[in-house]
Amino acid sequence: MPCEKIADLRCIDIARSANRRIWDFVHQRGNVNLRAGTGYYSTPFRGGLFGEVKASEVAKQLSTRRVDVLWLGTNPCVPRSLDNIINPSAGNGDFPSFERQIESGFFGSLKWKPNGTPEADFNPIETPTSSWKVYRDLFKQIGSLECMAMANFIPWGSQNTEALVAKLGAANRPLLQRAIEFANDLNAEIVQALAPRLAIVPFSLGRNRSLNAVGCLGLSLKQATDAKPYSVRLREGSFNYFTGTCQRGKLAVRTVFVRHPASLRLSNESKRRVVSEVAQTLEDFH
Repeated sequence: MPCEKIADLRCIDIARSANRRIWDFVHQRGNVNLRAGTGYYSTPFRGGLFGEVKASEVAKQLSTRRVDVLWLGTNPCVPRSLDNIINPSAGNGDFPSFERQIESGFFGSLKWKPNGTPEADFNPIETPTSSWKVYRDLFKQIGSLECMAMANFIPWGSQNTEALVAKLGAANRPLLQRAIEFANDLNAEIVQALAPRLAIVPFSLGRNRSLNAVGCLGLSLKQATDAKPYSVRLREGSFNYFTGTCQRGKLAVRTVFVRHPASLRLSNESKRRVVSEVAQTLEDFH
């Protein structure tokens, strides 16, 4: 389906551009401690897009197509990334795997064996695990899986968001602020390039007081206009979520804020109800 271009961003290889920006950022004076904690997992995307796995092929598709759903993660669940940032060793840490990821030309992250052979990384769209499958099944109701992209907001990993903010903030508050500002700016470029019909944001990113205290995030519920709450009544308690519109550069994006998939503890019956009721809301919303 032909799409209206957002400046020139729809014409770029967004995965290559994002990786290059991360590479440049961690080589800037004052940001070099981030380099050891930058690995293959720091590339924003997971899986492929439009049935393509190479970044250059995805870029060709994006010149005439747009994404149905952009599913945002907060940051990679890789605690050693934060450990390497706070206590950098004499070596390069995980950085060689990031450079290998760049050189590979793949759109989404891959794990790399010592001999250079790639293997699959976490991919909640094509191979969701446990509670991640609830949202994957939900998104299938409102768009094509082939037209769904998954990307992390912050390139650097930690056990959870609170650990990233607390530990890095205590060790080097200015570095944390620069990292979050960079992540927010990078996300704006990604969103404008993909031009998603709908963005899905976990509460760990979109309703996080710790992150909001560090910097103003464009995909936060606090910044959303026309915010509206919803609730699905379940045996386990209410499943609460919000809709709103977020501004990313020149693009206004319909956005849904939901619980992080890892926090869901639902029966099969409740999962089906969440998928059914939320899908109906999103059909009307986007």
